Amino acid sequence: MNIVRITKYKFLENFIFSYLFIFIFSSCSITKHVPEDEFLLRKVKIEFLNSNNSNTISKEELYDLLLQKPNRKVFSNFRFYLRLYNLSNQQRIDQKIVKKQIKIDKVNLKIKQQNRSSLILDSNYIQKPLKERKLAFGERIQNTGEAPVIYSALKLNRTKEQLKNYLFNKGYFKNEITDSTTVLDNGQIDIQYFIHLREPMYLSSIKYQCPEILISSYLDSIESNSFLKKGAIFDTDNLVKERNRINDFLTNSGFYNFNKEFIYFDIDTNYVSKTVNITLGIQNYKKIDKINNSFQDLTHKQFKISKVNIQIGDSSKFNNIAKLDSIENSFFKIVNYQPINFKSKVFKNSIFFKKDDYYKKSVAQQTYRSLISLGLFKYVNISFDTLKDNKLVGNIELTPSKTQNLSLSLDGTNNERLFGFQGGIDYFHNNLFHGGEKILISLKSSFEIQLLLTDSKETGISNKPNTTEFGPEFHFYLPKYLLINKIGNLRKHINPVTEFTGAFNIQDRPDYYRRNQELSFGWVFHENKTTTWHINPLLISIVDIEINSDFQNQIESYNDQYILSSFQDHVVAGGVFSFEYNGQNLSYNSNSLYFKTTFESAGGTLFNFHELINKDKNPLTDSYDFLGIRYAHFQKTTLDLRYYQGLSDRSKIVYRIYSGVGIPKKNLSDALPFEKSFFAGGSNSLRAWRARSLGPGSYFEDSTRYDKIGDIKFEGNVEARFPISKWIEGAFFVDFGNIWLIGYDSLRPEGKFNWNNVLDDIAIGTGFGLRLNFEFFILRADLAIPFKNPGIPKDNNQWIFKSEKRDDHFSPLLNLGIGYPF
Repeated sequence: MNIVRITKYKFLENFIFSYLFIFIFSSCSITKHVPEDEFLLRKVKIEFLNSNNSNTISKEELYDLLLQKPNRKVFSNFRFYLRLYNLSNQQRIDQKIVKKQIKIDKVNLKIKQQNRSSLILDSNYIQKPLKERKLAFGERIQNTGEAPVIYSALKLNRTKEQLKNYLFNKGYFKNEITDSTTVLDNGQIDIQYFIHLREPMYLSSIKYQCPEILISSYLDSIESNSFLKKGAIFDTDNLVKERNRINDFLTNSGFYNFNKEFIYFDIDTNYVSKTVNITLGIQNYKKIDKINNSFQDLTHKQFKISKVNIQIGDSSKFNNIAKLDSIENSFFKIVNYQPINFKSKVFKNSIFFKKDDYYKKSVAQQTYRSLISLGLFKYVNISFDTLKDNKLVGNIELTPSKTQNLSLSLDGTNNERLFGFQGGIDYFHNNLFHGGEKILISLKSSFEIQLLLTDSKETGISNKPNTTEFGPEFHFYLPKYLLINKIGNLRKHINPVTEFTGAFNIQDRPDYYRRNQELSFGWVFHENKTTTWHINPLLISIVDIEINSDFQNQIESYNDQYILSSFQDHVVAGGVFSFEYNGQNLSYNSNSLYFKTTFESAGGTLFNFHELINKDKNPLTDSYDFLGIRYAHFQKTTLDLRYYQGLSDRSKIVYRIYSGVGIPKKNLSDALPFEKSFFAGGSNSLRAWRARSLGPGSYFEDSTRYDKIGDIKFEGNVEARFPISKWIEGAFFVDFGNIWLIGYDSLRPEGKFNWNNVLDDIAIGTGFGLRLNFEFFILRADLAIPFKNPGIPKDNNQWIFKSEKRDDHFSPLLNLGIGYPF
């Protein structure tokens, strides 16, 4: 992250620019590109004339059937993309196109002449491709924007037919749809569709018809789970669901060659009684008898798995001189054409086929997901060969992915005229011991210029880096649940992971020297594609700090427990539990939800054990020690909730709420450890404030000498993302929130959480961002300004438009980062 403070800021000029930007967008006529005697579609509404059974019809699905929809809107009612399109001038665009086309035609003529000349000399000459005309600037604006939706009577009538067909499929065989159009004075038009529902058709009887006794018995056994229920309203969607249900059941019962095309429905309707009788039938195979010129019925067969062949790599590229790795037994045959070795247990734990088991499509899908989730193979293909006696041979073709990867990173930092840089190197191996074990080793360091915390007059600014940070870190992953693998059905889980983590970090700066060592162990449970559980029963962190004498005297003079806790030795021994639901996908059109909650507890077990055995307390701190160091004792929980509302192919609005609370306990009741405390501000938080520079509450200090931390955090973000060009995206955002203290602090009384003051303590920031989207990574720049600042003197108004000292407390910040903020 790179944060730059703009020191020369003219508040009035920025607001004039903002108003000018809005004026340009709004001044263009909304019907600028609408031909004469045509109308711009402004609004479409669908209404039911009678409420009977209307609750059985989805209005969202009805709106999806509209052949004409109004132009897209942002912020509820602003047609941004149409306004953007209206900025273009078609006459100028046409003139530019002619000029550019003439120019490119001359270039292509020369290329054609050169190609012809070269082909005469060399018949194998590879011809140069012709150039394409570059888009005019106005064309690019139009491509980013959206052309006006012109009202069409033809599409209106076709829409009515589609709505009528939809209602017919929902059981309303007799329905009536009318329309009404309202022409406005400004060249726009509104459309209203009125739906009058008649009585629906109900299912009277459902019969099964199948010539095979075995399949008939299967159908009888699963009839209770049918989507077709007597007395229910007829719905063709339920016919589709029923067909898929029966197909899934049979393909998971050994019928390898079965598919849903063998299932058919005969429907008999009675308009008098308003009932529908359904016959569900299953056809046999049809084989052409060429001798008798007729079709011959063949029964559906059940298949059993007899053998599985596993091929790793491409046999056509195999070097015969190299050694072929091959393993074979009565069921598995593994042939490896790659120099990469794999232990046989990798496949035995990830392939769920069993000898002489009936074929199950779900097992084949589970095997595919399990092999892909290992991260060892780039491509997985599973096919089957049929043998006599209704046997199947499974063929699994695997293409290994890259085994090792080395990456480097280097970033610059600029924080209040204090410069520095940080870099790192990461090494990743995804098959360390040939059994799918993974290891990630990281080495990170930074060199920065920092103010001395004991230098209140800022006279000690150095021209050379005086702060260094260095630390290695490793993550080791086992593809199984260590110690608990045999509990319940854990062995059948897809992508089981046991994670070991270790880190050592050294921070050396003029005022203090800090060492942090951390070890953790835990499991990752992938319940399904969207749900993940993390359980770390063991986490140990040891923080050791050496403080110079001047800084020590300054801390003691403040007598502030929060600052004291930030610079004292301590041990964190506990565990972490988290639940994560990730319903996000790559589609901008759809809505999605992300949810993560975490609970962390430390020191509780140790404290209860020491209380039980009556261990002597350290007389200096009046607390228990672990490994000769006072240990932290707290409980902490967090919640991260995000909702992604898709607007179009490349536009969406993101809503985010983050909250958390940490409660210090008896062994270290003064405050949470510094690294476990909450803070606000930064490129992924409230972007109008630097990290750890806001709060707690409405606490104010003239110069931020220490990081501002707290026990409670509440934060919200709303961000509208939209495309500007092919590679550039824009964003408008609003951030709000703060941190608070649980207990009373005499030095910061305004920082204590109080329900009566919560709204007054909320900070609000807003701004605009640009993102360069290179597909494989995103560069982000967000310019933010405080809109409401609770941390200013009492005699100054908290709101930007009422405050007199805007340059002091409402200066904008530029945040640079990689990836989206959330």
